[in-house]
Amino acid sequence: MLIVYIKTAVSVALGLTLLGLLWQRLRVTKLLQQTGTWVLDGCWIVLRLLPFIVTYIILGYQPQSDVATFYYPIGMSALEGGIPYRDVYSCYSPLFGYWLAPFLSLWSDMRMVVLAMMIVEWLAVRLTFRYYQTQETLGERLFRGVFYYFLPLPFVMCVFSGQEDVILWLFALLALPLMPSRPFAAGLVLGLGMLATKAVFVLLLIPVWLLTLSNRQAAIRFTAGLAIIGLPVALFIFWKAGPLFIEQQSHEGDWLKAPNWRSLLNPILSDGLRAASGIWKWGGLIVTLFVMLAGVWRIRVKHANWQYKDYIPFIYILTYSIMSVVQQNAISNYAYLFMLPLIFTLTDFRRVWYSVGLVGFNILAAIHPSLWWRLGQPYYDRLSAFGDPKAALEYLIEILIVIGFIYYAIQAMNALRKSKRISMAKPYAV
Repeated sequence: MLIVYIKTAVSVALGLTLLGLLWQRLRVTKLLQQTGTWVLDGCWIVLRLLPFIVTYIILGYQPQSDVATFYYPIGMSALEGGIPYRDVYSCYSPLFGYWLAPFLSLWSDMRMVVLAMMIVEWLAVRLTFRYYQTQETLGERLFRGVFYYFLPLPFVMCVFSGQEDVILWLFALLALPLMPSRPFAAGLVLGLGMLATKAVFVLLLIPVWLLTLSNRQAAIRFTAGLAIIGLPVALFIFWKAGPLFIEQQSHEGDWLKAPNWRSLLNPILSDGLRAASGIWKWGGLIVTLFVMLAGVWRIRVKHANWQYKDYIPFIYILTYSIMSVVQQNAISNYAYLFMLPLIFTLTDFRRVWYSVGLVGFNILAAIHPSLWWRLGQPYYDRLSAFGDPKAALEYLIEILIVIGFIYYAIQAMNALRKSKRISMAKPYAV
């Protein structure tokens, strides 16, 4: 349980720091107004690179969890010319290991994977800051970046866990300057994102593709970009690895994890419903698609003139927050998927209790995965199990995290009602 105590202490310390920043927000914003964007790089050095050096170089700890189990073996297999799915088990996209390989060629160590993920996050923060320049002052936008770097969940997921989730948002960002006038190139970028991340990236491609249909010529070019990069890779992998290409990625959805609607409902389910894992797996996917399509419909009806840049943060947050609730293999790590666009496009720091709740959600989401794992990955099958204080506490944390996911999904859906584009809003947060 030592790692749980360490993550709890770090998360609480960061949370208290954030409360201080919120208390002195106007003063801090004024100070940031007199600096420059180098503050973001300074935060990365202080809150990412230095903790990395202390944790992995000075103290000599080795990465655990997905880094050791998946990322490093997949990356090393790619470095040696292996074929994913055939030569190494992979629940990620075909090219996932190949973008890690150049990093591992410099240092064949699991710690290099964590450093690579930190660099990905830094680039995502920089591009988010650059592309979402609203009518807020420089100091107000820098405050968002500083606030993000201090959040417990991104800190723990990036430095201690080396999670890759933020790369999905990075690929969404890379298509921003291309979509308005170069839809073919945007299709190539998002197609590469599909091939280099994981299968859930398709949940972003579907609404984007549907929304391009309003312009027939742009839709054809965008689809061509997706097909030209996607089909050859898919055919090659299928030729070399056969159905393993689909089976290994699909099998990941069979694992029962927490927190999600299945883990919360399990204590009151009948034996038959507990055994029907396929219903929960595919039913969750259907619910995700339904909510996502509702968001697409709202954009088409209310904001036909919105461009990719205007809707992508809200569709992104909506899709992955609701996915985190209804997929039976969802865990609180998934909040890391959308935390960056949430801070830059949906957070109004003038709403004190909203901001405090965001900090609390981050603390719980940062702690829960390790706590759940070290309690034996509990899946309660009766209400009497909560007579154990540890079980009751863990289940309460699950409830609060799921409520947070639902709340942010609702916020994203409500954001699609706004009459102004993000670039015109002041403040643009909901």
